[in-house]
Amino acid sequence: MASDYSEVSPVVETTHGKVQGTLLKTIYDEPFYAFDGVPYAEPPLGKLRFKQPFDLKPWLGVRDCTKPLDKCLQVHTQTKNIEGSEDCLYLYISVKTLTSKKPLPVMVYVHGGNFKSGDPTRRSWSPDYFMREDVVHISIGYRLGVIGFLSFKDPSLEVPGNAGLKDIVHALKWIKANAHNFNGNPEQITLFGHSSGSSLVQMLLASPQAEGLFNKAILMGGFGTETNRLPNMEYRMAKHLGYEGANSDADVFDFICKADPKLLVTAKFRTQEDKIGSDYMFSPFLPSVEAYATPTSILLAEPIELQRNAWSNRIPIIIGITSGEGITSVGSETSEYAKNNPEMYLPPTLNLRCDPGQCIELGNSLLQFFSKNNEPDLAEIYNHNTAHAQQRTIKARLAYSKAPTYVYRFDFDSPDFNFYRIRSFGLGTHGASHADQLGYIYVLPIYTFKLEKSRREFGIICEMVSMFTEFAKTSDPNSNLTKPLVDWKPVTASGPYMVLNIAEELKFIQQPEFENLKFYDQLFEKAAVPLF
Repeated sequence: MASDYSEVSPVVETTHGKVQGTLLKTIYDEPFYAFDGVPYAEPPLGKLRFKQPFDLKPWLGVRDCTKPLDKCLQVHTQTKNIEGSEDCLYLYISVKTLTSKKPLPVMVYVHGGNFKSGDPTRRSWSPDYFMREDVVHISIGYRLGVIGFLSFKDPSLEVPGNAGLKDIVHALKWIKANAHNFNGNPEQITLFGHSSGSSLVQMLLASPQAEGLFNKAILMGGFGTETNRLPNMEYRMAKHLGYEGANSDADVFDFICKADPKLLVTAKFRTQEDKIGSDYMFSPFLPSVEAYATPTSILLAEPIELQRNAWSNRIPIIIGITSGEGITSVGSETSEYAKNNPEMYLPPTLNLRCDPGQCIELGNSLLQFFSKNNEPDLAEIYNHNTAHAQQRTIKARLAYSKAPTYVYRFDFDSPDFNFYRIRSFGLGTHGASHADQLGYIYVLPIYTFKLEKSRREFGIICEMVSMFTEFAKTSDPNSNLTKPLVDWKPVTASGPYMVLNIAEELKFIQQPEFENLKFYDQLFEKAAVPLF
């Protein structure tokens, strides 16, 4: 695409004021423009903490958007240090070119991090590979953990929950209104996310509040068919921090408002019974069904109910997982622990909806089904838990949607580039674990490195980015690069699901987990929990 990139500090007019960006180069020296820290809502400070996002006040002059700002307040997953700021409602916009014959498709990313951590900036997820293509890439900073998902039933408190989700909707409205200012097409917006970010995207697919704000979606390794939030988390946290009163919404909220936010984000008050299977690392503060309606309500029922008649049944999606989602979920657990606590290995949706005796019975049958030499294969259980969550979403799409659903399975085993597995276990281990696909669409400055272009890993980067960006442009992921290699068709209701397997070669195959997942359907049937 023609662009002379002569402007090194471009200034763009937005609906709220002017922003100045900067000319950068990717890891492979391709030029692009970055606008880092573009505000989309008022800072949620003081009395606005925990509340829905509020419209941004316009500013005078030119706002400097040349450097990333703080991520949202959180505890770092590895270091356990408190990082970030409550003032974090900003966008990170990367643009291949600001001038072109046609406006560019816009790809909006929602980062993961168990609903309680994560970073929208180039410091963690640099969109260099996307800047090989003619797109606008935008990452959203949104409130996390207790700051983003505190919830009370008392309407007078004006904290019905889901502030973090409401941040994303507010950001999407700003993006829709301003895409054309950054050479983006406001009628061509793809929302995509990974892990908890993917779950949030799925919830927005079910929410009437998001209708018309994006035109297609990509779900990677995270599903939000149910909210699965445990009760009384606010009261329990307050008690842990010294609150001595009754479980009254007004009193608990007053106590929490006066507490140091750093104490709130570091509070550890969950019991072992709360920590359900691979859900053990999730924040106690998750998206929730809001107890009363407001003009900004996101979820007034569970997503599984809303999706049956959702607006998003009219838009195409891509949905995918890795072949070893469960590899890194197995921590210090032993098979002895598993046999003594079988219910902990059920999918959280089941665990929270069957009575204790039935949970133990179903958990035992799950451990038995995935046993080798009388030892349960915990990684395989966690892997299939995720695969079944994906399958429930596919079944819902096949039942209710008229638009295509493309399914992939990331199965590439790199000795040195599958960052998440290597970070967890070190070099010398094998498999494609949860999040390993992200190193093939983003530069991770701490973990990944510049590849020789002759390596297969680089080929996969080119293929994945071309498919995702082609989908953003045309709603069909078969790109000029991949069409000669494979014909990726949408999933159909007849027979085993066909998926694009991304490995040494791209192949369109029957989903390998398909037969095992029939066993999960039986577990859900026994517990009388609907699949979709």
